Amino acid sequence: MVTKKKQDKMQMENRIRDLWMLCPILGTVFLLFYIKTASEDIVYSDYIRLINSYLPETLSKDSFFVTDILTRIPITYPVRWINVQFFRYSVDFDRVLGLLGIFIMMLILCLYAKRERLGYLSMAALMLAGFSLNKWELLINGSGYPHFISYGLFFYNYLVLERVFTGTKEPRDEVKLFVLPYIALLVAGPYIVQYCLSLMGAFLFIGLIKNRNVSVKRIPVYVLSSAIPMILFLISNSTAEYEHNVTEQLSLMQVLTGETGFTVHFILNGFASEVLCGDTWEAMLNSGKVSYGVIYITGALVLFCYAYALILYFMKKIYKKTLFPLLLIMSGMVSHLLVFCSRYLYLVETYAWQSRYSLQYLPGAFGILIIYGIVIGRFCEERKNVKQKSRFSSVSVCTAVTVICVFMAGSFITTKGELQNAPYRKIYFQSMMDTAFHIDDYTDDELNRIFEYNHGAGKVRAAFSVLKENGLNIYRR
Repeated sequence: MVTKKKQDKMQMENRIRDLWMLCPILGTVFLLFYIKTASEDIVYSDYIRLINSYLPETLSKDSFFVTDILTRIPITYPVRWINVQFFRYSVDFDRVLGLLGIFIMMLILCLYAKRERLGYLSMAALMLAGFSLNKWELLINGSGYPHFISYGLFFYNYLVLERVFTGTKEPRDEVKLFVLPYIALLVAGPYIVQYCLSLMGAFLFIGLIKNRNVSVKRIPVYVLSSAIPMILFLISNSTAEYEHNVTEQLSLMQVLTGETGFTVHFILNGFASEVLCGDTWEAMLNSGKVSYGVIYITGALVLFCYAYALILYFMKKIYKKTLFPLLLIMSGMVSHLLVFCSRYLYLVETYAWQSRYSLQYLPGAFGILIIYGIVIGRFCEERKNVKQKSRFSSVSVCTAVTVICVFMAGSFITTKGELQNAPYRKIYFQSMMDTAFHIDDYTDDELNRIFEYNHGAGKVRAAFSVLKENGLNIYRR
């Protein structure tokens, strides 16, 4: 009788976990609703550069056969051609592709959560963080769609490695570990650096702990297959030319040694933005509700959460059971460093919490939420068995619950605030459309400000001239 009750309970839990697969669908629909509420189908910002570089000849040899092709993200060439030919260069088309990337990423996260049998609290935290509107800038600026797709690919690779690591590999999983980093070259752009470094670190870790499911002889090959795509990208990137709006370019070493306060504050701001997005922090700063000191302390506490999660991961031997959260944490931590390396030139510490970087920080948050979720789950299992001594202290469990609840609250506050901002963003997009139809009536400074492009109003005028001549975007015929 008792056995039957247990079986019925397990069946019910499995059915509930099957329903988790609906979460990525519902979350993606929610993001689509936000995009339609907060934007209009008009080019701006990065699109100005893209139009001047690649339109109307989307498959021009002059733009494709270049040494910095990998920095231009090769997959965008055929996608741009499809967009121009069938959708007359629609920003909404790119935005939907971005949503596809988020859907894939979150679906894989759900599959992992189901494998690991994470609890409801952990699952709720992961979904709230994944579909939080802290990514609003990337969501409505459609040109960022390759970044979302690349993270879908990254997470798939991490799941494949998890299956190999745990001895539950599927056919061709080992082949995928060789091939996927090269596929990432087509979609990832600069994000491939943190991805490959995370994979390389994971393979070295597997060799260090002597995991029986991964052949020691293959580890050097896996490391090499991850390193080569990254090296190819870095070589390509070294030939690219970038525009920086800075009067004096300092070296990284000069900033690290001469601007220590800026460096520390930048890093802390980045970690603080994992709890509340930069827009929320700025609003609270402007209203006097918080000071920068509070934000720095928040960032330091988030760093502590990372450190404590890793301590639990190793001390409680969670690392023997799963590799996935470690991969995510490495990805997030490396991304924080790479964001600093890409923005230190400007010496503006608040750049760290810009919405565009939230996607890069997200895997790290996922990683610690998963570890704390595992801690809670195992503690609950041990409590059911009165004869088994618990390996988890009440302090570790209380910390885990607190961290998860804080991240959930932060995601909720951020999303609520951005939903309130959405109608105003839409009004701004509508003003862009009105400006585009009367572009000759505006000064250069006004065009730079309205279309958020600071590399010359002449390029803004040229971009809209290309669109008008070819009947694209708002000038569809």
